[in-house]
Amino acid sequence: MIELIRTINDTLAAGRSLAAVTIVTSQGSTPRTAGSKMLVFADATIAGTVGGGLAEGQAIAAARDVLAQGAPRLIDFDMTGQASQGADLICGGHMRVFLERLSPEPATVALYAALADLLAKGGRGLVLTPLDDGHGFGSCLLLPDAGCIGRDPGEAVRKAARERGRGITAPVVLEQGGRRFFLEPAASPTPLYLCGGGHVSRPTAQIAAMTGFRVTVLDDRPEFANLERFPFAAETAVIDPQAGWFAGRPLGTDAFVVIVTRGHAHDADALAEALATPAAYIGMIGSVSKRDAIYDKMLAQGFTREDLERVKSPIGLPIAAETPEEIAVSILAELIACRAELRP
Repeated sequence: MIELIRTINDTLAAGRSLAAVTIVTSQGSTPRTAGSKMLVFADATIAGTVGGGLAEGQAIAAARDVLAQGAPRLIDFDMTGQASQGADLICGGHMRVFLERLSPEPATVALYAALADLLAKGGRGLVLTPLDDGHGFGSCLLLPDAGCIGRDPGEAVRKAARERGRGITAPVVLEQGGRRFFLEPAASPTPLYLCGGGHVSRPTAQIAAMTGFRVTVLDDRPEFANLERFPFAAETAVIDPQAGWFAGRPLGTDAFVVIVTRGHAHDADALAEALATPAAYIGMIGSVSKRDAIYDKMLAQGFTREDLERVKSPIGLPIAAETPEEIAVSILAELIACRAELRP
């Protein structure tokens, strides 16, 4: 989402309009899931995707029409029917998409600039867009602090949107006071903390950034924790071992932790701190014998077997990985699977 929002801001700053296509619901076998987004420009070029194939081609044509006409709309695609007509499709489900025109007017420019800033800081908001004409306002961004940027839909709608949007991970259609609205959650990528900046961390950080994680690399050595070494990371930090790996960084229930430090002692310290957080995923690299030795140390410190069951170790899916790059693939495969399991 961050890359697409950056593209939206660049396009609006250039004084050009564009259309956004977002999957609202998907049922059965569809190429992309709810929340997937594509941008369509006046010359029919695109950024992002809603799955490719015939349905995406039809969505592009509809988006160009919305770009010309201006009115947002919902469109349903029945890919089962298309498949039965002999289209070259591997899917057979149903997909509903929302299409809207984004124009370089001050309210829209301000909204997407604020949204980019919010996501860069790791925040979460809700974008609310009216589906029906005639109400005299466009989209607004509902901020975590109860603020509203854009055209205010009114207190009743704001309240209903916040209640309906609490905890959602995909767009919904909200009905309030005889009006319909497209309500889209806007959240930062899943936070991933890499403890250790060694040879496995580099490809892990790169692939993680490519697959929707916000990467923070932590190490006690400046030459290993820097943005020159990790250009794909959102942040790097040189930690003080005495203060702890996550000092000043409260990990929430959405956080992922990958422990790939340079030694058993550092691994044990990072693991003890991670187990004291509600992190969604904790993984530690190493052999079974190394893992067992560290687990014995954790038990001696007062952790329980139930605590240790939270840990994925040896880390990664078993794909006979050997090189740092292959190990990174196995780690990210496990992270992606875990993230998918956590979605409601």
